[in-house]
Amino acid sequence: MNKIELYIYNLVKNNPRLKQKIVDAYQFLLGFIPQKQIFCEYPFTERRGFFYGFHDKSPFSPNGEFLLAHRVLIEPRELNCNDEIEVGFFRGNNWEEFVPIDKTKGWNWQMGSMLQWRGVSNDEVVYNILSDGIHISRVKNIRTNNVVRDLPWPIVHTSHNGLYGCSYNFHRAEKAMPGYGLISEIPKYNDISSDYFRIFNIDTSEVLFQISLEEIIRIKPHPSMENAFHFFHHSLFNPSGTRLFFLHRWLDKNERRWTRMFSVDVHGDCLYLFPMEEMVSHITWASDTEIFSYLRYPGEGDGYYLVEDQTGKHKRFFKDTLNSDGHPTFSKNDNFVITDSYPDRFRNQYLILMNTQTNRRQNLLRTNLPKKYTRFLQVDLHPRLHPFKRIACVDSAHNGVHSLITLDFTSLNL
Repeated sequence: MNKIELYIYNLVKNNPRLKQKIVDAYQFLLGFIPQKQIFCEYPFTERRGFFYGFHDKSPFSPNGEFLLAHRVLIEPRELNCNDEIEVGFFRGNNWEEFVPIDKTKGWNWQMGSMLQWRGVSNDEVVYNILSDGIHISRVKNIRTNNVVRDLPWPIVHTSHNGLYGCSYNFHRAEKAMPGYGLISEIPKYNDISSDYFRIFNIDTSEVLFQISLEEIIRIKPHPSMENAFHFFHHSLFNPSGTRLFFLHRWLDKNERRWTRMFSVDVHGDCLYLFPMEEMVSHITWASDTEIFSYLRYPGEGDGYYLVEDQTGKHKRFFKDTLNSDGHPTFSKNDNFVITDSYPDRFRNQYLILMNTQTNRRQNLLRTNLPKKYTRFLQVDLHPRLHPFKRIACVDSAHNGVHSLITLDFTSLNL
């Protein structure tokens, strides 16, 4: 954002309806200026009709051989509970051959079906399905195409060792944030006393830890929580699978969204409330003990921060070079962050590489998002990294259809 845009954003950021109206009008007026669909100086491959999902999980198999993907079966529109999507993986040279493994009704446009590798396995994947009208998750072996087991809850994330999973009520998430949950004929907005965030054993479905919305609200309650709609959201295990974070969110009476972040170990010990103020956005683990996120820190404002788990010690990054939200991945060993930007005044989106030592910004890719992709249909780049090569995977819709892109930036001088 330029200085004027940042000034206006700060004025209206706590009024979501007004903010969206201003963005829509601004982009409409500038939308008459022609833009190039895509610009990239690095080798890239585009797979039309496919996408992956969110930025916090990698579609690449741990050995780098396969690339998970969703194949779109319907036109971009608001979903209903009968809409299906195909899940599968790409294999071969440059991941050119798609192998379907299943169809599912347990998905959304932003996160897909939460399709992911089961920890470090190169054979088993986990994803959400709809079974007898209930959202659950499935573990499947992609080499045999056999179902390993079905789990009684929808999946959010699996631990690095493949032993643990976590879950929350996707129906409440959908009611609060359309496009980020799951749809069914009879949405299940459980009473807050019986609506849980839980950690469970994937092999046995044994619950290792659970906490209800009622219990989480009682931890340092805020006045804005009164008569609000509460829900759990995003969660991710740390690299070793010993702890995870999860979000407690609520919509106040003015429909303003508030967020708190907690961490806990896999058995429910050492529950920790991070000290951020009212806004925590997109998060990744930078190490076993540090999260990296775009958030609002007390007295320091919105930005990218590295925050230590269980202490709150923090360091701000890119204050003068990157002042808008994105979906980051922190590569501590390589001293860079890869992230993206939301559509700007011309509806251009950028794939951005930031050097954490020099604050140098380099744009790896620029795409232009058509106007039909707004609200719950918006397609964010959501960058993910190959496990051991300088290859990024992003979602795009610059050509008018969902497309899965891999981009090789090996030649880049960091």
